[in-house]
Amino acid sequence: MLRYLGFGRRQFGRFPIKPYARINWEFFAVVRGRCAPQQGPAHRPALATNTLWVTAPGSAHTWAAQGAQTTDVAVFHFGTVPAVLQACVRKHGQLAVPLRAAEARKVAALARSLESHYQQPNGLSPLVFQAALIELTLLVLRKLPAAETPLQTDHGERIVERANAWYAENIAQNPSITDVAREVHVSPSTLRRLFRRLLREKPARAFARLQIEKSMRLMTETDLKLESVAAECGYTSSSDFCRAFKAFTRVSPTAWRRLVLSPPRAGGETGGKRR
Repeated sequence: MLRYLGFGRRQFGRFPIKPYARINWEFFAVVRGRCAPQQGPAHRPALATNTLWVTAPGSAHTWAAQGAQTTDVAVFHFGTVPAVLQACVRKHGQLAVPLRAAEARKVAALARSLESHYQQPNGLSPLVFQAALIELTLLVLRKLPAAETPLQTDHGERIVERANAWYAENIAQNPSITDVAREVHVSPSTLRRLFRRLLREKPARAFARLQIEKSMRLMTETDLKLESVAAECGYTSSSDFCRAFKAFTRVSPTAWRRLVLSPPRAGGETGGKRR
């Protein structure tokens, strides 16, 4: 599911963005001008042009540019990405791949093509977002060395994918790691080992993210009260849900819902606000 869409002209040197921890997977492309991810005020990154960065959830960074120079960017945030890309990104911490001029134009056009679906989703929007995710993923993976992108999905990757899928389908019951491991026919210790090896995180963290992602879908696509959202996502109470949500996003569910559902900014840029 597309969680954020942003594109257009930016002046990061004049109007810097405060670093914040991403809760989603970020695809950030600079398609004209120069910029780079910046991890902190003391970090002086080498600026790049025609580059696509992919960052895992949890990364706290901003974007640096030179003075008043402008950059054209296209930014996509997704709740999840294919397992093979997850493994590649977590192995390196962040991926940066160069874009040819035609590829940069294509990424910019992709962002513009998603705007209507992002602002006013309809029944086809999830498929459109999934197609965009696949297109971006293939663009990145095809630029990596063959050794980084194995053609065969190993048994462990299939187990991890099945575990995530089963947990997502049964999320309202808040299954334990033991429950999930039993359903995919491995021991809890094996499941933990596979998640650490393939995704560089514990299954509990991955499952908690699935809960947050579902809560975001419910809060943007329905009028359910927080108590009902909490129950649908496997939390024992709305207070537990609010604590977990704020731990991931640094804002309360109410504040997040108000931000996402507020009217989009006027002008030629998409600011990531829906409806």
